[in-house]
Amino acid sequence: MPSIDSSVPAVLTQQTTQDSGITEADIYTAIADVLDPELDEPLVKLGFIDRVQVNGPDVAITFKLPTYWCAPNFAYLMAMDLRDKARSVPGVQTVRVALVDHCTEDEVTNAVNGGLSFAEAFPAETAEDEHLEDLRRIFLRKGFLMRQDALLRKMLKVGLNEATIATLRLADITIDESADVAFLTVPGQAIRLEGAGHNATLYLSRRASLCLPLAPADPLIIDDEGRPLQVGGLKEFLRRSRSIRMNIMVNTTLCKGLFRTRYGQNKAIEDEDE
Repeated sequence: MPSIDSSVPAVLTQQTTQDSGITEADIYTAIADVLDPELDEPLVKLGFIDRVQVNGPDVAITFKLPTYWCAPNFAYLMAMDLRDKARSVPGVQTVRVALVDHCTEDEVTNAVNGGLSFAEAFPAETAEDEHLEDLRRIFLRKGFLMRQDALLRKMLKVGLNEATIATLRLADITIDESADVAFLTVPGQAIRLEGAGHNATLYLSRRASLCLPLAPADPLIIDDEGRPLQVGGLKEFLRRSRSIRMNIMVNTTLCKGLFRTRYGQNKAIEDEDE
């Protein structure tokens, strides 16, 4: 069966079934922020969603991964997140998520659709399901630090020094994501950070996911435990975050290449690389 191009939900058919009014585009919108936790990128953007089918109030989602051996725990997390997000669409009654072309496709698919925990589906992998949520949090922290690293380097590039960066509060940043620009208010001037809007939005999103401080008066730059940047500590911030950023970038490039090799060029990946 031919795949639907999951990277362009805006041009999906808007035809609806007679009894639900739910469109494929509604489902793509709902699952748009479901992440590959290891890559900190949405599955839709990566092109890993093979197809979405809507039949009245019933939804079916099929997804693929770059290799036959991708980790089952990550696959299970992604499948559960896809199911939960699709279920949140008004009018949806049932959601079936299928992982295909994977060594544990049956276990993951049957577990998610049958309401089984990861421990029940993979009893040899882990004794307690909270370990899976711990894993999710580990990768959310990595995504947070990666996004922070990019934001910090934009600040340094326009000439902000460590002392000024340490004084910045969340109220001091304004984001225009459509223009991919962030603005910082510092004493005596407004700083424009070109190409930082999208990343700054993701930084704040990952910060929220980790339940880190988000009040306007809270420091703009904090570590993944919520501790503010101290003058003299920027070098260590950047040392740690750069290592994480490079690791995620290498994994992302590798996975995109493996996915291309396995399935051919994907428009979502192609557009991201341009």
